[in-house]
Amino acid sequence: MSFVPLRLRSPALLSVVAVVVFVIAAVACWGGWPGTGTGSPRTAPGPRHGSTARVERLLHDAEQLLLRTCMRRAGFDYHPVPGEPGAGERAFPYVLDDPDWASRHGYGRDLQQRQRERARRDPNGAYFRSLSAPRRARALVAANGPGPRGVSATLPTGGAVQRSDHGCVSDAQRRLYGDLKAWFQASTTVHSLDAMRRARVVADHRYARDLAAWAQCMRRAGHPYATPGEARAAALSGTDPLPRAQERALALAEVRCAERSGLAGTARELDARHDAALRRQYRSAIAEQVRLRTEALPRARAVVGDAGRS
Repeated sequence: MSFVPLRLRSPALLSVVAVVVFVIAAVACWGGWPGTGTGSPRTAPGPRHGSTARVERLLHDAEQLLLRTCMRRAGFDYHPVPGEPGAGERAFPYVLDDPDWASRHGYGRDLQQRQRERARRDPNGAYFRSLSAPRRARALVAANGPGPRGVSATLPTGGAVQRSDHGCVSDAQRRLYGDLKAWFQASTTVHSLDAMRRARVVADHRYARDLAAWAQCMRRAGHPYATPGEARAAALSGTDPLPRAQERALALAEVRCAERSGLAGTARELDARHDAALRRQYRSAIAEQVRLRTEALPRARAVVGDAGRS
């Protein structure tokens, strides 16, 4: 049911296969090459504000610089990646509700194309592909450590995840946050809250009620989609995508029906309500992450400042 154009929504939860995406902070499996990362974990569930975004950018930049230093010591090249996506990229986890955004971007195909172009130009992916097979294997060990053992974290939903406490990713986070084990647990928990909040929203009977009204509104407008996810999938189909004008028209119809059905308002209300409930339920993990991030700020400023003077 979600519409999340462009932006990778798990910036620190999964280590993704291939050569360009790598976990920078929080939860990781072993593997992957440092490349097009997406910044530090969020401080808590809910939308980011200006001051939080600045802190995230500083911590992300410092971690990237520490990662570069470590990889260079190991004999490998690494280019720090930006911590923020390009202008205009937004997430709509429940339904498109911004007419200006929909008018400009439709469902975001233009932004997806921009993202693919950034990935194509990514120097880290190109560098990794240029390595011989033995050097590539050594580079992965330098980045990730020798295997997925070392630090573990319990997930709020049960179970546990773990990753190596060796390698340059762990080295960078240890230097930045001090206590790698505490950081791994706190950031793992806090990052998980985004998905938990959204799952609670879409499971709420009020969301289901207004979603049915939204679908009825869309059918009356000539768009027989049961969920926003279906509409987006039709617009951005890999085999038969809608022409640009039709994509924008469908996106604007979704926005109109989101308002007329009440789905947009209900989703915002439920999102805020479940956000507050999760903050209360996991306040100790949030406080621990805030503490570790606050203590890391002077170190981050020093790292970024030193890099600027070099």
